Amino acid sequence: MLYQLASRQSGTEFPLDGYDITKVPDETLIELFDTAPLLHDYQGTRIVRLSRTLVLKGGELVRPCEAEIMKLVEYRVLNIKTQDTFFGCQCYFIMDFIEGDLIQDCWEDLSQAQREDVVSQVASMFPALLSAQVPQQPGSVDCQFCKAKGCWFSDIGGGPFRDVTAMEAWFNRKLEICQSFEQAPDTVPLFSFDKLILTHQDIALRNLILDPKGKVWLIDWGDAGIYPEGFEYAALAARRWTAVLFTDMLFEQSLNI
Repeated sequence: MLYQLASRQSGTEFPLDGYDITKVPDETLIELFDTAPLLHDYQGTRIVRLSRTLVLKGGELVRPCEAEIMKLVEYRVLNIKTQDTFFGCQCYFIMDFIEGDLIQDCWEDLSQAQREDVVSQVASMFPALLSAQVPQQPGSVDCQFCKAKGCWFSDIGGGPFRDVTAMEAWFNRKLEICQSFEQAPDTVPLFSFDKLILTHQDIALRNLILDPKGKVWLIDWGDAGIYPEGFEYAALAARRWTAVLFTDMLFEQSLNI
């Protein structure tokens, strides 16, 4: 735990402080993935801090399509590409370090006005995602091998889908199975998707950082992709039990935008 805390302490010296990241060899960065101060390590995803301004993310569940998604939303990302024949398509990538607190950890200490401001900022992200110019190709971005991930797909993922029709067929097959085991009413209509939009799929307090200036940052784009318009709101509703007040405030605010 002390090693983890060191990654956030102001007095910690980080391995690449003062270095030009564009001149650091990939081999060095991959070595630092195992030795740099740890920020996060959970279920196949590891994030370490390279310097006061940069972090490195990787692991068996981290995929190139996450970096491509982040480019769409104008995160500053530097890719380090690698291929692993056992785990399939993987990568490491470097991102800016965001100073601040996870809102999951500070929500209870925020005033009502601060909570309303947080919710307002998160609600403003929805139209930004909706207006992003994306191809009408469902699933992950710029990776023909990456499966669709998120709460609406099985643990092993779904697809890849060649087009919207293929994704509709996948969901309708799942619906058919649910109905055969009486886990869904027979009256539920078949899935038919129209517009596809950029979707995060995991907007939750644990994925929001409140920086010292009060700005909210949305992190962890591992499940993001191009999906039907309702997926974002449906995912929020499905996870409402984890943060009832935040979710209810967010839905109310979103309706007013």
